Amino acid sequence: MQDTIQHVLSRTLAIFLVILVPWAGPGDAAAPAEGYYNSVDPTSALTLRRTLHELIDDHRRLPYTANARDTWDVLEAADQHRRDDQQILDIYRNTTYLKAGGGNANYSREHSWPKSYGFPNDNVGNYPYTDCHHLFLVDRRYNSSRHNKLYRSCDESCMERPTENGAQRSDQSRNYPGSSNWTRAGIWETWIGRRGDVARALFYMDVRYEGGAHGRTAFVEPDLILTDDPSLVVSSTANQAKAYMGRLSDLLQWHEEDPVDKREKHHNETVFEAQGNRNPFVDHPEWVLCVFRGECLYSSYEFVDQDVALRSDVTSTD
Repeated sequence: MQDTIQHVLSRTLAIFLVILVPWAGPGDAAAPAEGYYNSVDPTSALTLRRTLHELIDDHRRLPYTANARDTWDVLEAADQHRRDDQQILDIYRNTTYLKAGGGNANYSREHSWPKSYGFPNDNVGNYPYTDCHHLFLVDRRYNSSRHNKLYRSCDESCMERPTENGAQRSDQSRNYPGSSNWTRAGIWETWIGRRGDVARALFYMDVRYEGGAHGRTAFVEPDLILTDDPSLVVSSTANQAKAYMGRLSDLLQWHEEDPVDKREKHHNETVFEAQGNRNPFVDHPEWVLCVFRGECLYSSYEFVDQDVALRSDVTSTD
């Protein structure tokens, strides 16, 4: 009973912080457009999932690599360093690199939902392959080390992939878990400062891709499902109708351990401008437990009040 009370209090505090945290200021994301979430019904897990999918479905597809605007362009803006617009900050090593565009020797594009799990072949009809809500810029060596490992918590027996000192982290530790990434065969534990980012990216993918066809282009889309059963996560060389990724319970824990911050909001806003859809779990992190655990907080009336508060103008000195 005590654990339940503490859990409710922690979620209530999280909602309170969401209302107060601003989206204003240089390099920060703006609030969602007025009315963006008006069609969403958060009163049950079923209605929330359905109405969120209908809202974020059918986005505008970007080319992966092209002479015109592509994922490189969007990600270099989305993952731009907050204090230097000529640099990017990578997600795993947490170090900065001068912007260098596609094919550079320092950083590459990370599919947080590995493309080998459901959508390995890039083509004009493959929407998850280029969906920038789950793509991040990453140090090339760390990208290779992560490969297509599942996201799940490790332990002191795992190999350390440290983050860099001086790149917005100063509490570096060489003892598990510290501020490092950790890995072994089939497992990748993202460091504490970005594990919530990858968790909410995968929650988005689970809700955005539910099979069927794109509403405007009619291209068939996969059904992407988060699971705790690693035997369901199977690599393929051809695009699949259904695919799995995990580990859901660890991702839910990571979501709680690493709340949404300004960097993640900026990524969401930049991708929204390019694709025309948002990651709702960045704007409304309290919806995660409703969709994935059935723990829903709102009546429809209460949600309207909450969304108005989220869109209100708030200032900050940060």
